[in-house]
Amino acid sequence: MSVPIKRNEYLKFFQSINHKKIKYQGPLILKMFGALNKVNLRRENRYILCNFLDQNSDHLGINDDIYEINNEKSLNRLFLLTFNKAKESKLLHALYDEYIVSINAINEKKVI
Repeated sequence: MSVPIKRNEYLKFFQSINHKKIKYQGPLILKMFGALNKVNLRRENRYILCNFLDQNSDHLGINDDIYEINNEKSLNRLFLLTFNKAKESKLLHALYDEYIVSINAINEKKVI
């Protein structure tokens, strides 16, 4: 199966779970992170994480420039930093929303 077909399947799956009443969003965030990596959307994944950290830096206690942190850390370490900070600050719902909005935007692109 080619990558574009897999990519469309993953994006359709995540679009179908777009509702706010999911009790445990942490595992779904991890699943979305892994799925984006699996379909070669690592750059978009990094963008989602940096965007979340940048928007919520006041709540997360990040005083450093997030874009410098981005360049110093691997994608997995950046995800762990973001996920742990979001969990500590009770912002997992905001990270989940960031992923859903971004995946919907990716899904609406005409050429993937």
